[in-house]
Amino acid sequence: MTIPESVTADSRAADNDTGPGTARPVIQARNVNKVYANGTIALQGATLDIRQGEFVSLLGPSGCGKSTLLRIMAGLGDVSGGSVQWWEQGYDVVGDKGRKLAFVFQNATLMPWARVRKNVRLPLDLEHVSEADAEQRIDKALDMVGLSNFGHSYPRELSGGMQMRASIARALVTEPDLMLMDEPFGALDEMTRNKLNDDILKLWQDNGWTIVFVTHSVYEAVYLSSRVVVMAARPGRIVEEITIDEPFPRGADFRVSQSFAEYCRQVSESLEKASSMGEEVRA
Repeated sequence: MTIPESVTADSRAADNDTGPGTARPVIQARNVNKVYANGTIALQGATLDIRQGEFVSLLGPSGCGKSTLLRIMAGLGDVSGGSVQWWEQGYDVVGDKGRKLAFVFQNATLMPWARVRKNVRLPLDLEHVSEADAEQRIDKALDMVGLSNFGHSYPRELSGGMQMRASIARALVTEPDLMLMDEPFGALDEMTRNKLNDDILKLWQDNGWTIVFVTHSVYEAVYLSSRVVVMAARPGRIVEEITIDEPFPRGADFRVSQSFAEYCRQVSESLEKASSMGEEVRA
């Protein structure tokens, strides 16, 4: 698999857990179970490693636990069994190494009464970042998502795609190492979605992030990912992992290539199998 230069630079340093491409996982999920109070088994025995520099998509039918697993990875939910560790330090994600994650939700979840700059500034206010540092980081984040000229706009004045860009900027302003994204482009039209897919891939490459991305789209998962994790429902579980062994950067040529079509077929068949497994459990 060909991955960004920023990711491959330290790929030989397997014993150095601070460099990109390291053999040590950013996230280790081991036999994760999640059972809700009503008895619903959201996750059963989910085991997954996310390694530095990967772009991993979680794909599966509704109710398979994709978002549940992502939220557990983010520390936004507890487990009923098993464990999740960040950088081999449990849930102390910041810890002594200063590492951070950012979470992007399905909806932009912007404060409608606040201008874009104020929305992006929110996590910095919570961290008590100085005024000068905050302004610089806001400028940088807005520039990264192409909203430098819209900082003084209100969310209602932005298109759906621009609102999602503002939400991503709010995540970027924290300068994260790990991005967790819960189907952020699902409500957008195909043209806007494709453009944002290209943008997030470029940001991933330029910054050497690790990204875990939830989606319902086979095409989006194949286009974005270095690896696609397919899940089945009832109970939610991981049934297959498919490596997308295609070089980055990717673009329009990849979307119309035979290899893209073949990967989509392979992932679609896996998804079909996963959906059938859920039906067998119901039967």
